[in-house]
Amino acid sequence: MSIPPQHPQYPQQAPYPQYPQYPPPWQSSPAGAPAGPAYGVPAGLANIGARFGARVLDVIFWYIGYFVLAIPVMMWIDADGGAPAVTVLMAWLVTSFVLYFALPVWKFGSTLGKRICGIRVVRRESAAPMGFWRAAGREAFWLVAVVVPGLGLLNPLWCCWDRPYQQCLHDKVADSMAVVR
Repeated sequence: MSIPPQHPQYPQQAPYPQYPQYPPPWQSSPAGAPAGPAYGVPAGLANIGARFGARVLDVIFWYIGYFVLAIPVMMWIDADGGAPAVTVLMAWLVTSFVLYFALPVWKFGSTLGKRICGIRVVRRESAAPMGFWRAAGREAFWLVAVVVPGLGLLNPLWCCWDRPYQQCLHDKVADSMAVVR
């Protein structure tokens, strides 16, 4: 019986470093869980600065589109158009809001401002695209927040301390989250 040939021993490779495991986006952290590595910011969430920039761009783009078509109606109001002119202006306000905000979030996951900033909006529990009514409710909360004192400021700032998904109040209403495109 012969002895098998011995091969030279190579040094062992160092083990891979252990990275903190984040919960999947469709699972929420336990109630009252401390903010630590296990419940930090999940990978893929949109940056707070990018979200703010996207909202600023969206408001600018929406105002431009709204006022281009609203100026003739405003002139009609000034020329004593009365209640019908005001009704047309309010209808255009709601229609333009739905056309610019809710419709693109439903169909494409983002508005023009969100696309420029590399953000899309998805459902929190499944990361799937949002339905129309969920997207409309999310954006309608912005209108409510502007009218209610304090809520207009609290809504966008909420994502600064919300963990783990950095959701603003309008995200919580629609159970959505903003992720990197």
